[in-house]
Amino acid sequence: MRDAVVDRLLSLIREARLRIALCVGAFALPIGLLLFAVSLRTASVAVIGLFALTMALSVGIAWWIARRYDRRWLIRRLNALSPEVDDSLEWLLDPPAQGGVFAQLQQARLRERLRERPLPDLRPSYPRRSLGAVWGLCLLGIVLTWWQPWRGHALSIPGWVSASSSAVAGDGHFDARLHVEPPPYTGLDAFDEPSAEASVPEGSTLQWRLRFKQTPQSATLHFHDGSTLPLQKSGSEWTAQRELSASSLYRVEAPGSGVDAERLYRIDVTPDRAPEIVVRAPDKTLNLLENEQTQWQFSFEARDDYGIDAAELSVSLAQGSGEQIQVTEQKRVLKGSGDDRERRYDETLDLKALGFAQGDDLIVRLTVSDKRQPEPNRARSASFILRWPPEASEDSEGMQGIAQKTMPAYFRSQRQIVMDTEALIEQKAELGEAEFSKRADAIGVDQKILRLRYGQFLGEESESPGHEHGHDEPGGEHEGEPADEGEHAEVPAAAVGDADAMVAQFGHTHDIAEAATLLDDETKKILRVALNAMWDAEGQLRVADAQAALPHEYRALEAIKQVQQSTRIYLARVGVELPPIDETRRLTGDRTGLGDPPAAPIVADAAQYAPVLAAWQALDAGRTPDLKALQDALQAHPPRAVDGVDPSLGILRSADELRRDPACASCRDQLKAQLWPLLPPPRTGLLPRAQADAEAQAYQRALQEAAP
Repeated sequence: MRDAVVDRLLSLIREARLRIALCVGAFALPIGLLLFAVSLRTASVAVIGLFALTMALSVGIAWWIARRYDRRWLIRRLNALSPEVDDSLEWLLDPPAQGGVFAQLQQARLRERLRERPLPDLRPSYPRRSLGAVWGLCLLGIVLTWWQPWRGHALSIPGWVSASSSAVAGDGHFDARLHVEPPPYTGLDAFDEPSAEASVPEGSTLQWRLRFKQTPQSATLHFHDGSTLPLQKSGSEWTAQRELSASSLYRVEAPGSGVDAERLYRIDVTPDRAPEIVVRAPDKTLNLLENEQTQWQFSFEARDDYGIDAAELSVSLAQGSGEQIQVTEQKRVLKGSGDDRERRYDETLDLKALGFAQGDDLIVRLTVSDKRQPEPNRARSASFILRWPPEASEDSEGMQGIAQKTMPAYFRSQRQIVMDTEALIEQKAELGEAEFSKRADAIGVDQKILRLRYGQFLGEESESPGHEHGHDEPGGEHEGEPADEGEHAEVPAAAVGDADAMVAQFGHTHDIAEAATLLDDETKKILRVALNAMWDAEGQLRVADAQAALPHEYRALEAIKQVQQSTRIYLARVGVELPPIDETRRLTGDRTGLGDPPAAPIVADAAQYAPVLAAWQALDAGRTPDLKALQDALQAHPPRAVDGVDPSLGILRSADELRRDPACASCRDQLKAQLWPLLPPPRTGLLPRAQADAEAQAYQRALQEAAP
C-alpha cells in the first residue's frame, strides 16, 4: 500500500532533479546552437562531431549532478529546515528493520504532522547571471559566424607563426612545391609541401620544384648565409636539391619571370634531440650499503624522438684508501624492453661477483645513444655511488680530486672526555666534594667546547664559553683535546678555554662552518645524535653527576665513530690539462709564444647588444632602424635557439619586410616585439642616499655633542 506522505516527500527529489536538468540544458543549448551554426557555415565534420559530443556531455553532467539528490539529501535538508520532524525523518523515509514500538509511534506522529503541512521548496535556484553571460556570448558568436565582418580584409600573420602554417606558394609569379625526404634513421615517410616554406627534420633532403608564369633565363636560390643553389630546368619545372642541417632563409632569383627577388622564404629545421634519461631506482646518488645487502638494483627509462640505438652501463669500482686507491671500470651493454622511442632498462649488480668489499665505492652511470647519423646524440645519467664505509682509521690522508674527508681528524676527542670521566669516578672517594665538583665542571667545559665545534659543521651559531672558571686559574694546566682518539697531547689552558685558539693550533683552514655543505644527510643525522648526547653529558657534569654523564658520553662517542667511518666522497677528476714543458727553453729567457691566458668573460660583451638596442630604440621612437647593422650583428652573434627554432630567422625576415615597405606599421610592431627578448639586461644601478631631513640632522648633532 502506497504511503501518500512518503510520496509527497519523494516528489521533492524529483522536482530538484528536474531543476538540475533544466539548468544544465539551459547552459548546453546556446553552446550547441553556436556549434551547429559553425558546422552549417563551414560544413566541417569535426565541428558536427563536437556538437554531438557537447550534447552527450551535457546529458552526462546532468545525470551525474542529479544522482546527489537522493533520500539522504532529502533527509538532511528537511531535518535542517523543518523543526517539526524532530531530526527523525529517516524513521519515515528509511525506517529500520526492527524499530520497535517507539519507531512506530514516531512514524505515526510524523505522518500526522506532514499530512497537510506545506513542504519547503528544495529546488536549486536558476543561475541567472551565468546563464545570461553564456547566452549573450553564444548569440554574439552566431552573429559573427554568419556575418563575418572580416571578409575581404587581410589578416597579418605574426612572425612567430610556423612557416608550414602560412602555406606560402609564391608571390603570384610562380608556384612552389617542396619534396622532403627525412633521414632514413628517423623512420619518417617522405612528404610534399605545397609551399615555398616548410618545417623539416634535421638532415632532410629537400627538392625544390618551381613553376614560373613567365619562363626565366635562369633560376637560383640565394640563402642568407651567402651560399647559392642553381635550379635546373626539367620540362616545365625548375628543380634543385639540398640537404639541410640548420634553419635557413632564402630568396628566389629568376630574371625575366617577374618574381620578387628580394622576398625571403623560410625553412625551419627541427633538430634531433638527445635522449632523455629518467632514473627510477635508486632514488639518490649516494647510497650506503645496508646490512646483508648482496645486490644493487637499477631501473632507468630512456626516451628519444626518433629511437634509441644503444645503452651502456659503466661500472667503476674504487678500492683502497689514501693514496692507494685503484679504480677498475667495466662496460655492460643493456638491451632493455619497450619500443625504440621509449625503453626501460632494469639491471641488477652482484656485489660479490664485482669484488665489492669493505671500504670500497661502486660508481655506476648509464649512457644512451640514439640513431642519429653520422654521429649519434648521447646522454649520460648522473653517477650513482654505493658506499661500503671502511673501518675507523687513524690516518686522515685523502687523494685530492678523488677523495675528500668528510670530517677533520682533530675532532676525535670524545674518547678523552670518556677517559677523564671514568678516572674522576674512580678517584671520587679520595677527593673532596669541592674538588670533585671542580674537576667535573672542567670536564663539562671540555664537552661544551667539543659540542660547539661540532655544531658549526651543522650550520649552528657558536656561543661564547661561559662558566669556565676551572681554566682561569693562574698556572693551571689541563689535559687538552688530543689530535686523535687514541693520542694525548698537553695543551695550554688558554687554548682549551678558547675555541678559536684550539682551531688555530689543531685545525685546518677548511674547518669552517661553511664546511657543513660537505656532509651528506645521513652523516648530519648521526652528528645530530652526537650533539644531543654531548648536551646531556655536559648538563650532568656541570652538576657534578659524573656517573649519570657517562652513558651520554658513550653514546656521543659511538655516534662520532660512525661519522668517522665515512672516509671519502667520490668526485670526478677535473682540472686544466697543461701542455708538456719544453725542457730546451729552460733558463734561456725565451718568452716567444708565452702570455697570460684570456680571461673568460663573466657577462657577454655589451658591444654585441648595441645594434639590437639601437634598432629597438629607433622603432620605439618611430624612426627607421639600421637594418644592415642589425643583420650583421645577428649573423656575428646568433641568439640561442628556443625549442630548436632560431629566433634570428624571424627577425631577419621581419626586417626584410620592413625594408621593402617602410610604411608598414604592423611590420614595425612585429620586429619590435621580436627584438625585445634580445635586449641587453639592465645594469644594476646604485641609488644615492637620501638627504637627511631636519629632524634627522638634529638627532645627529645631538649624538655628536653627547659624544665624549
